[in-house]
Amino acid sequence: MISAYIDKVKAGGSLQVNEAEQCLNTILEKDVPDRQIAELLIALSEKGESADEILGFSRALLAKSRPVPLPSNAIDLCGTGGSGLDRFNVSTTAAFVLSAGGVPIIKHGNKGSKRPNGSFDLLEKLGCEFDFEDDRLTEIFARTKVCFLFARTYHPVMKKVVTARQMADRRTIFNLSAPLCNPANPQYQILGTIDVEMGRQLTEVLRQLGRKRFLIVIGTPGIDEISVAGPTQIFELADGIIKEYDIKPSDFEISERDYRTIPGGDNDENAEIFLSLLRNQTPEPILDLVCLNAGAVFYCFGRTDSIKEGFDLSKSLFAKGLVQEKFLEYKHLSNGID
Repeated sequence: MISAYIDKVKAGGSLQVNEAEQCLNTILEKDVPDRQIAELLIALSEKGESADEILGFSRALLAKSRPVPLPSNAIDLCGTGGSGLDRFNVSTTAAFVLSAGGVPIIKHGNKGSKRPNGSFDLLEKLGCEFDFEDDRLTEIFARTKVCFLFARTYHPVMKKVVTARQMADRRTIFNLSAPLCNPANPQYQILGTIDVEMGRQLTEVLRQLGRKRFLIVIGTPGIDEISVAGPTQIFELADGIIKEYDIKPSDFEISERDYRTIPGGDNDENAEIFLSLLRNQTPEPILDLVCLNAGAVFYCFGRTDSIKEGFDLSKSLFAKGLVQEKFLEYKHLSNGID
């Protein structure tokens, strides 16, 4: 059923947007053998996924996602993964910083595929619920300005490709398209990826998906977030114009740190780090990392005029205990405690 698409990709060609969309629709709607799906995923990975292919897959996934009754005037913050390092859940933590600063954030994500180190592993470890009926979801978001959309709930069709992804045994086009498929369709987004050329591809995809404003960030040394280890390259869309520029830790009076010295791991370790952050007791590199990335979101959403102002605002929200207050508010409401 998808053999023609596989042959085209193996010959070095790229699928057009409509071909990629139809290809994934066929996979999700028909009885396509897992080995054939895996063959396609491997072929796309070895060729290098094009912007058209990522866009086509994203459109197919979004069309089949579970609708969510949330406003689009909000922002998402996520990454494509792939650094290979033990990491702290920066974007999940930043979500509470942003909501404490008045920015509505609808974070879309998942659990870790191989280890319990994803956004939703951390939330679960912290005792937060996140899977709600629509009316409860909208109530919590209205009161806290933060909510978390569990990808497995909102993209049930992805069950069709679980086995094939395991057979492919590598990062695939789904690792690139899934972070673009927030079913709430937020108009603002910060997206991290690990490769500059892929950043360029994703810039075009996000533009085609209709984001009003976004930042795509590629951090040193191949980190899908703004880095404290060296420069971060940024692609920014604002007022219909793409700008490219670099920022570096010294712009924020931060000393560069080797990522191998920064704590992070699975949900147990990351939950301890998260709680120490709320108490203002965490190592400085972690606080800087979270505030840098939250600061970029404040800037992208228009809450501040620069990433530096957003960074300073983020630090003040921690110092005043407002991030801790916001987290406890969300935790209590998510567990039905008013």
